[in-house]
Amino acid sequence: MSFRFSLICLVVLLATHLPVCGQTPEPRETPAATNPRQVVNAETTSDEQVQFDAAKAADESGSASKAVSKYRRFIKKNPASPLAVQAQYRIAELYESLGEPAKAFEAYQKLVTQYPDTPNFEKAIGRQVLIANEFLGGKKTKFLGLEVVPGSERAEEMFASIIKNAPYSKNAAVAQFNLALSYERQGKLKEAAAAYQKVLDNYPNSSIADDALYQIGYIYMRVGDSGKSEDLTSLITSKNTFEDFLLQHPKNEKAAQARENLKKMSEKESSDIFDIAKFYDRSKNYRAAAIYYNDVIRRSPGTEYAKLAKERVQELRSEAGDDALRTGPERAETGEKASLRRRLQAQVETSALADFNGPPRRDIVPDEVPVDNKPKLRTGSRDVAPMPSIEPALPNP
Repeated sequence: MSFRFSLICLVVLLATHLPVCGQTPEPRETPAATNPRQVVNAETTSDEQVQFDAAKAADESGSASKAVSKYRRFIKKNPASPLAVQAQYRIAELYESLGEPAKAFEAYQKLVTQYPDTPNFEKAIGRQVLIANEFLGGKKTKFLGLEVVPGSERAEEMFASIIKNAPYSKNAAVAQFNLALSYERQGKLKEAAAAYQKVLDNYPNSSIADDALYQIGYIYMRVGDSGKSEDLTSLITSKNTFEDFLLQHPKNEKAAQARENLKKMSEKESSDIFDIAKFYDRSKNYRAAAIYYNDVIRRSPGTEYAKLAKERVQELRSEAGDDALRTGPERAETGEKASLRRRLQAQVETSALADFNGPPRRDIVPDEVPVDNKPKLRTGSRDVAPMPSIEPALPNP
């Protein structure tokens, strides 16, 4: 009996939930929050107007929290109403008045993503930039009433979302610059340099392109000042960037600082080279020491390091002589090499005489020249023999 009763219940359950054959089931209503872009109706119904007016009345009475609740309830019931756009914008403004910048940012975010045709699009993006700037300035976000997330990290998220939503907004260049600044303040120097470069690449005509170029030079200078030998290329990049900055923006307010930065880097570079010269000097490798001393003189003329380098080079010439400091082909030949060179020259001149009856000139090799036993180089495909095939191993008996 119990089995039959269970079977009957199952049949009734299926009959009440399955659609009739040939009948299309009614689609479920999509919640407003999951709809990426609301399609706003052209007209407002009387019922929508009544609900909106009730929220507006609470707003005008000064009850901001109550107004936010009513506006949100209105949007939930009427997501496609033209009044929903106004309600969403007003929610963001009310959150700002309540001292809830993070919630205000998210409300503006919902406005520009779900209602991108709103006439307040640029204004909303501008408010988002201002809110993100607050966090970039040190403001912390709250969770359960406690400040938990550092402002720079939250600002990074905000600026990234602004650029994603409005890459061609009039505030996009500012958002990109401040995104780079948020990276820089967190110590993410590589990401910061790349983000500043995007300002130059994507918004080259913006009013902050010159500031972005300066910051790139400054970041590479910071990396180079870390004292690591592998960061020498960063100093070179920094110098090149500051030189480009001065060439392109000579009257910029940061031009004086750029010149000062170049001067400091030049002094640091001279100091490092001078230390290398002193190392070779102490090791009595006077030729190498002279090379680096002269490099200091060439790179930083008129500096204290150049003056000390000149004095030491003169001392080395007096102590070791000019021949010990010469490098390359200018260095004097040893007696043995000079003798060999003269004999070779004499043999070549003798073989060039009209009545010379000896071996061909190409076969004249003095005894002092070592015999070249190196194998002949293979310069073409015909010089290389084909590789033999590898025979399989014989089976074990």
